[in-house]
Formats: sequence, structure tokens, C-alpha cells
Amino acid sequence: MLNARSIQGIVTLAIGMFLAIWLGMAIVTDQLETLVKIAGAALLIAAAFLGRRVWLMFIFMASANVVLYRWFGTTEMGQVLFIAYCSLLFLMRKLKYQVRFTELEVWAMLIIACIAQAYIRHPVGLNVLGAGNVGGRPYVTLGLCVISSAILSTLIVPPKELKWALGLSLVGSLLGIPLQVARYGSLANMSGGEVQIEGSRIPTFAAIGKFLAQWLNSRLSPLRACIHPLWLMVLLASLAFSAASGYRNAVADVGLIYIAGICYHGGFKSFFASMIMGAFGLTLLALINLNFPLPGNIQRALSPLPGAWEERYIKGGDQSTEWRVEMWKEALFTDRWISDKWLGDGIGVSAEQLQRQVNLRGGGGVSAGGLTEQQVTMLELGSYHSGPVHSVRMVGYVGLIILLLAMFRLAVHAHRQIVRCKGTEWFPVALFFGIPLITQPFFFAFIFGEYNTAVAQALFGMAMIRLLERNLPLPAWKKTERLPYLLQTHRERMAQNTKEA
Repeated sequence: MLNARSIQGIVTLAIGMFLAIWLGMAIVTDQLETLVKIAGAALLIAAAFLGRRVWLMFIFMASANVVLYRWFGTTEMGQVLFIAYCSLLFLMRKLKYQVRFTELEVWAMLIIACIAQAYIRHPVGLNVLGAGNVGGRPYVTLGLCVISSAILSTLIVPPKELKWALGLSLVGSLLGIPLQVARYGSLANMSGGEVQIEGSRIPTFAAIGKFLAQWLNSRLSPLRACIHPLWLMVLLASLAFSAASGYRNAVADVGLIYIAGICYHGGFKSFFASMIMGAFGLTLLALINLNFPLPGNIQRALSPLPGAWEERYIKGGDQSTEWRVEMWKEALFTDRWISDKWLGDGIGVSAEQLQRQVNLRGGGGVSAGGLTEQQVTMLELGSYHSGPVHSVRMVGYVGLIILLLAMFRLAVHAHRQIVRCKGTEWFPVALFFGIPLITQPFFFAFIFGEYNTAVAQALFGMAMIRLLERNLPLPAWKKTERLPYLLQTHRERMAQNTKEA
């Protein structure tokens, strides 16, 4: 007579045999589609297995950041799974959360209000539906970001899961790099059609350099890494990859991350020491370049820094900057490209503009007004390679000011969490998630940025900071009040007398 365990084994064996037969037949007929189905099923099973920890899968998939089909990638997939499973947990009353309205929520609502007014004034649809204005995709991705960030910011999680989030972010970033290469076929195909001026550019190398910098910063001070053989290799590798990417902004990004890490690990004395060491390193690199010229992409990426770089790469970088400045002036000081500079033209373009862009694609001549056809194409689509100018196009000066203030206040809250965690086991977590938020306002305003990306990073950053504020088993951050000088001196004397006693 069969018992319950025997029946369970027979059913499991039957299902396993069926899946094995189906898998064998499917791989023979269509390998790619089969792999996609298996991966999708595995994600659903993993999400169900994680339960309330499904937010960790969201963190992992967002860190990988691989585009799978057109604009839809691992980030959007993670957001959809996270929202769906959290909704089910909420309906089942198994989701632990706490809604609290703080300053960060106010800034988030102001950013969302700017986007909402832009959409109401300039509604967009999908090109395939014949809409007059197209560009609905950014609103969809921002909508997913708003919902997922709002849910994440309210969660109550065990403190140890915050450490898991750090580890999964590192693993996701590491796995995302080879997946990106596989997605595009080779490193050479990943330039994304950008302007190439004297030297190739490889985005994957920029991602590797930033990943290594964040990893090192979360573990120890970059200055201490210089005397540790293994970490020194990580430090040099991060700098080498960011330079080999060919992007000047990649070098700036890694540099800002290291500067912030040095200050938090060792204070301003370490910062000044790092400046001396950096000057020595640049001098050594310049001497090497004089005798053994570095590749063009490295020289181009380092061209803004003092050094003996070849003149053609310096001029190439200067021409690239001038080329963009011409677009910025054209966009801000004329009425041909931005209709409403105070409230913006919305996140989208007209179908007519899109068609003109398609007609101009691939052209390299000069159009009316002295602008090249490529500049006209980028002006049509609002691709300015400048965070502030792109924000003016999307949401106007009002939206730009609100976003900058929100990023600055977010940086302040991230700084508070780092100070709160210093000297504890949570310091690496606070550094890993906090330093990019601290460097973001400067990088966005003066180096490179896009409004959509900046908003997504800000909203996700707010959610992570709220997660740390709520769930870390540490006293809440409080502003340190400076004592009067005489009282400080008295306390110092008392402490000295106690020590001597």
C-alpha cells in the first residue's frame, strides 16, 4: 500500500521526466527561446522562495543592469517582480512595513510633481499607435522606479539582510559585466553609436572601474590599499579600467568615489596626503608616456589632467567639449529646441522630430546655422550630455532646481548615515550605498548626466537611505553640538586628570 511519501516521490519523478523530455525537445528546436523560458521560470521560483526577502532579488537585478530587449532589462524585470510579490504579501498581510513621512518623501513628491506636470502639459504615446507625441517609455520606467522605491523605503527588514544587500549588489555588478559583453557580442560594439573623437571608448571598462572602486572603498581606505599588495592591485585595476574606457567622465567618477572614501576613512589629513600621492602618480605616468606612449583611449580619458599627453588627444577632448557647448548654447539661448524653459517640454519628442532624426541618422555634414547634422539630431532628441541642460528640456528650470536641491539633501542624509555607522560593522554598507549619492550632485551638475537617470538614482537612493535609517540597530543620527571653548577646555582638563589618576 502506497503511503503519502511514496505518492509524492512518484509525482515528483513524473514531473521531472516530463520536464526533461520537454527540455530536450525544446533545446533542439529553439535554444534561445528555451533558455529565456527557463530563466524566467527560475526567477519566479526564486522570488516565491525568497518571500518577503524578494527585495534582495530586486537589488541584485538592478545592480546587474543588463538590457535584455530594447529598453527592457534586468532592472525593470526586478522592479516588476518586486512590486508583484510585495503586492501579494501585502494582501496576505505578511509584508512588514512602516509608512513614515519625512523630508526625503517631500523631495520625492516634488520630483514626481514636476514629472506629472510635464506629462499633463505634453502627453505622449507610443509611435506604433500613431501618437502625435512619442516617448512613453521613459514614463513607464520612471513609474516602475517610483512604485518600487516607495515600497522599498517602507520595508522593515532584519539588519543582517542589509549586509546581504551589499554582497548581492557586488555580485550583481560583477555578473552584469560579462552579460553586457554577451548581449552586445563584443566590447567594440558597446559604444552605443556615440561620437568617436581620436580613440575608441568602451562603456564596459567604465563599469568595471566604478565597480572595483566602490568595492574597495567599502572595505578599507584607498590609502591603506596602497600598502596592501592585493588591494593595491584592485586600486590600480580600477584606475586602469576607467582610463582604458576612453571616457573622461569615467575617470572623474572613479576619482570622486576615491576622494570621498579617503575623507570618510581617514579625514582631511588623508585627503591632502592622497593629493600628494596623486600628483606623484600623474608625474610618473607622464614620464612613462613620454618614453612608451599609452593607447589613445587612455590618453584621451586622462587629457583633462596635467601630463605629457599627445597634442591630438588633448585637442580631440577639447573639440568634443566645444562640440557639446555649442549644443548647450543653442538649446538654452534660442527658442528652436526648447519651447518652455521654465516648466520644460516633457519627457518625449514629437513624431515629426523623430522622423527627422531618422532621416538625418548617419549624416555627418553641416546643416543650417553652422551645426552639424549629428548636433541637430541630438538637439531634436534632447541628448545633450549635460544633466542641467537635459533637465531644462524635460522639466524646465523649476524642475532642475528641485532635482538639484533634492540630490543635495539626499547627499546630506547619506553623509549622516555614514557618520552614524562609522566604527561599527555597518560602516561598509553605509559607504557602499552612500558615497555614490554624495558624489552624484557634483557629477550630475558639472560632468555628465541625464534627467531620467538622475531621477531614478535619486529615488532609489532615497529608498536605500530610508531603509538604513529605519532598520540599522544603531542610535538615530543626532546633530553634534559644539561646546563653548571654555567648557571644552574644562572637560579636556578633567579628562586628563582622570587619565593621570
